Amino acid sequence: MALAARTISNILRRCTYASPTALSGTGRTLATSRVVLAPPPAVAAGDIADDIDWTEDMPVPVKRRVAALREVQEDYDKLMKQFIKERAELQAKYEQQAAPLMDKRGGLVAGDEKVGTYDIADSDEPDEGIPDFWLTAITNHDLLGEYVSERDAEVLSYLADVRVASLTGDEAGSFRLAFSFRDNPFFTNKVLEKTFYMENPDEIVPEKFVGCSIDWAAGKDTTVTVTKKKVGDKKSKGKGAVTINQTKPCDSFFNFFKTPVVPENPDDLSEEELEALQQQMDEDYEIATAFRESLVPRAVEWFTGEAAPPLYGDEMDEGEYGDFEDEEPEEPPQRRKLTQ
Repeated sequence: MALAARTISNILRRCTYASPTALSGTGRTLATSRVVLAPPPAVAAGDIADDIDWTEDMPVPVKRRVAALREVQEDYDKLMKQFIKERAELQAKYEQQAAPLMDKRGGLVAGDEKVGTYDIADSDEPDEGIPDFWLTAITNHDLLGEYVSERDAEVLSYLADVRVASLTGDEAGSFRLAFSFRDNPFFTNKVLEKTFYMENPDEIVPEKFVGCSIDWAAGKDTTVTVTKKKVGDKKSKGKGAVTINQTKPCDSFFNFFKTPVVPENPDDLSEEELEALQQQMDEDYEIATAFRESLVPRAVEWFTGEAAPPLYGDEMDEGEYGDFEDEEPEEPPQRRKLTQ
């Protein structure tokens, strides 16, 4: 395993194969679902001493049977690795077969695809597709909506499509997210991508994350805030002072497309920097998994809100889960509001 890969492994040590309970949300679901079928990840050199005899205190007959069991385990691991490789190829095959359906979905959203009446009464409203389809679906999502600010929402209103592509061959288990945008006043990119590479297809934590640069228009970057500051000679009492723009990073959905910078030597980072990097990578993978496993496959249900869990107050009085017979019928869940 390369040094950089080991560095990431160290950063995300709480997300290792042996500790799926350390993950949260979709990460835990993914980890748990792979524990049964996947072989254990390769151990980095130096992590465990090669000269340890794990059967030292066992009786000789048991040692021999353990040795035989290890041979069975090796054969099983080879079989599972082949299974994972073929599973990735099968997933990619069906993603290709689903591509025409995704194209049709895009046409329906854009208003390019004709539709029937579906026994719905006519109206004088113009049929211009479904405005803000992806923005609404994302902000309705119980995890993804938390990352969208008001400024992000303006940009995401131009989002035309989101696709997932599973990689195959030596990159089996890896996947790419592609976000297609209509022409907009915020950036010139037509597509924003982020790829999650697995060193081994059976691992639950990617080896590396590769994002893309966004060609923001002047003053449109939602990942920074800009403040004006006057700079001049104090002795001149304000005369000759000039105003400069100062930029400061801020929370934004579009931070997702950045590539995490992982140093080859983790000792180069302070504890705070290491925690910030871990949090960034945790969030990136959690967001990617939510798009891949939840939002993209069932986008229409997130758009309508039917896939979203009901929104309740943060606190409920004791006994409030009691008898509901005399209460008014429950209203449909409201769409999630954007965060500031």
